[in-house]
Amino acid sequence: MLTHREAPSANGGSIHGLSRLRAAAVHVSLVLFGAAIVARAAQLQLVEHDRWAQRAEQQHVRDEEVAPPRGAILDATGNVLVETREQMLLEIASHELTPYTRKRKGGGKDTIDPRPIVRTALRELRVPDSTIRKVMAKKRQYITLPQRFLAADLERFNVLPANMIARKRVLRRVVSTPPGLTPLMGVLNQDGTPTGGLEQELDEYLRGERGHDPLVRDGQGGSIASPMLTGIAAQPGNTVTLTINQSLQEIAEQQLAVARESTGASGGDVVILDPRDGAILALTGVRNGKPAPSVTPLAEAYEAGSVMKPFAISRLLELKLATPDEVVNTENGTAMIAGRKVTDEHKAPFMAVRDVVRFSSNIGTMKLAQRLSPAQQYAALRDFGFGALTGVPYPAESRGRLPLVKEWRAMSPGSIAIGYEMSATPVQIAAGYAAFANDGELLQPVLVREVRDPQGTVLYVHQRRVLRRVVSPEGAALMRTMLKSVVDSGTARAADLTTYDVGGKSGTARRSEKGRYGAGYNSTFAAIFPVQHPQYVVVARLIDSKKGYFGGVVSGELVNNILEAALATREASLDRAALANVAKPLPPPPAPKPLPPAQRLAARRDSLRRDSLRAPTPQPAEPQPAAARVVVELPILRTSGGDANVDRAAFEMRPVPSVFGLDPRQAVRTLNAAGFQVSVAAGKTSGREVRTRPVAGVLMRAGATVQLETPR
Repeated sequence: MLTHREAPSANGGSIHGLSRLRAAAVHVSLVLFGAAIVARAAQLQLVEHDRWAQRAEQQHVRDEEVAPPRGAILDATGNVLVETREQMLLEIASHELTPYTRKRKGGGKDTIDPRPIVRTALRELRVPDSTIRKVMAKKRQYITLPQRFLAADLERFNVLPANMIARKRVLRRVVSTPPGLTPLMGVLNQDGTPTGGLEQELDEYLRGERGHDPLVRDGQGGSIASPMLTGIAAQPGNTVTLTINQSLQEIAEQQLAVARESTGASGGDVVILDPRDGAILALTGVRNGKPAPSVTPLAEAYEAGSVMKPFAISRLLELKLATPDEVVNTENGTAMIAGRKVTDEHKAPFMAVRDVVRFSSNIGTMKLAQRLSPAQQYAALRDFGFGALTGVPYPAESRGRLPLVKEWRAMSPGSIAIGYEMSATPVQIAAGYAAFANDGELLQPVLVREVRDPQGTVLYVHQRRVLRRVVSPEGAALMRTMLKSVVDSGTARAADLTTYDVGGKSGTARRSEKGRYGAGYNSTFAAIFPVQHPQYVVVARLIDSKKGYFGGVVSGELVNNILEAALATREASLDRAALANVAKPLPPPPAPKPLPPAQRLAARRDSLRRDSLRAPTPQPAEPQPAAARVVVELPILRTSGGDANVDRAAFEMRPVPSVFGLDPRQAVRTLNAAGFQVSVAAGKTSGREVRTRPVAGVLMRAGATVQLETPR
């Protein structure tokens, strides 16, 4: 039996053994390769699954950030001052405007040319022809129309494929405030960043929270919303309600414009503040005949002049360093004080302290101010809020200037007492006078009434905030009495009202330019209305008035016009019931002037003519008998013989009188006098004469009703 033997190899080894080693190596390599594949698959599926799934999703899904609409800004009565409106930008792919096919509902296909559809739709949207020609130019690929549209306006493009038309949502901030409030609101940059005004200061409340919208890429490179992916909706901003009253704001702007035009002033400011809670109801500024670029009542401090006198005098009265009836030597209107000549417009040898305020004596005020130490005078003005920010949310607010005591010169106490060497904003002055109006409490001025979230929940509401007491209630009442005398018999009679008492103080100060006083003036008047129970503090300023420059005259008249317009306005933040309690009694009407003899004779003749048309005085009515059972004997008509039982008056026939030429009232009296009842009705013609139905002359039974037709 033959057996197979392995052939020896050249090096003495076995060929079969070598094949086994190679096969084993191949098997091991395949096993390791398979294990590596399994391990990598496990790594991809188990360890790195989320990362690779996210990368895959990013290739198919684009996460678009959604800007939130900013919150609205309202006035105190709910009128919208600033709001965000959603609009759409339209992008057209001009090179894609080629004919395409569309399936019919009943079968078959239609070829649609999109160019006429686009052209017609753009014309309906009032897009200029020049822009339409650019859209129709095939050499352009994409063109974004500069106009902004409502989403509903772009629904007419829904018939076109998505690759031809693209829409982009944009948010537009719309400001609908009176011109004087525009600087207060602020603006938004192109990227939506707020700059200046309340938009910047209240951005934390107004901006809202951004959202995210996942979009899936389609086969043509466009993006479509996915029903499988959930986005995060943008949260709108909060709604901010201001203390501004739009009606009062418009009155302030209008009356300031009228005053500027009538006086030739280059500009001016107006502030209306509620002294009961510090709410700023209106503020506006004009420069060179145009609305100021900033809120000048907050941003521009100036030397206000005599308007500042009551603050020093009130502190003197509080410290018992002076009394209202104390007499001050005013030296006939000319005096040397601290080496400087001082003059008064109202010259008198002596004045009581209350008259120093009423007639705005510079000499009297400066002499009285010398009784205060510089530290006391400085503390008094700082207590009233001068030289410090008011806290109103406006980034460009000025703190004014109140120099430190160490910077004062020999003349400084007197100059500061009459409103020089220091500066204040109209809002600071209004806040100071509000302390006199509310029994001595300095309140923080406020612009924001409340903040509500998109669901209407109140997040913030203004509460009356007292900073400090600056004068006692008795001292504030005394100062209001003095300020009332300024208006009714002092330097500001132009501000007086016939129906209510007004208090206030005028100020006329030279304007400084580049450190030197020029020929121009700041004419200011600060008013408290009404004096008994104040509801307004009004500060009005005119700059460089050409027709008179005394503050009590030009600015006092401006305040008078503002108050009269506010009283005639329904929504003016006024308590009408409280006003009725403090209204002045109306003066008796003037006695009529005696008429000349000819006019007396004509009046007597007209009076007699009217008296002749009066109806006769009716007979006094007899008392009605009490209810009882009675037997009535009917009259018997007889053709002959006696007729004593017949009441002839009940059957008497009378002619209807003529009423030609009479007015309706006289015609009724004439018919009643003739014994007829009258029914008045509008005539069917447009004539001016009255007429009767039946016509005049027709016989009717006494007591019957005659219809009187009057003109329409």
